[in-house]
Amino acid sequence: MAGQKDVAVVNEVEAHELLDKIIIRQLHLMEDKMRCELNIESSINNACIHLAKSRYIMGQSSVSTTRLPTESSPDFAASTQCETIEEDGIKQFSLVENNSEDTVNPLRWFGVLVPQNLHKAQSIFQNALNYVVECANVQLQIQENMKNIQAIKNYINSLNSS
Repeated sequence: MAGQKDVAVVNEVEAHELLDKIIIRQLHLMEDKMRCELNIESSINNACIHLAKSRYIMGQSSVSTTRLPTESSPDFAASTQCETIEEDGIKQFSLVENNSEDTVNPLRWFGVLVPQNLHKAQSIFQNALNYVVECANVQLQIQENMKNIQAIKNYINSLNSS
């Protein structure tokens, strides 16, 4: 009987150590997520400033919502798409460039010769997409960690109750 109790104590200590490690990982993941969200915010703000500069250079009507496609516009494919990849039971998102013929460069909606600021805004928005996918992947890891934390807590409770 004493041998079983010693094993349970060792298992409980190991479980608490594992729980500590997972909680520390959770804190690092939360920090990564906040960093990603700040990067997204910063990128979008910078891109919007470049859009405003382009609008100032080209004129108010040249860079506006009237240039965007409507429901009656011809269909086109997105130039970047998000895919779900599952490796070793872990779900992750990734961006994939679409090279099909029906993709459209959105800069062409605003004319052939557009200011460099519009090109810069486009590249910053595309970079923001990378941050969004990174943030979503971190969020998936956080959710998986929460499941692991709960499972270990349940295991520790079952050791304590027996």
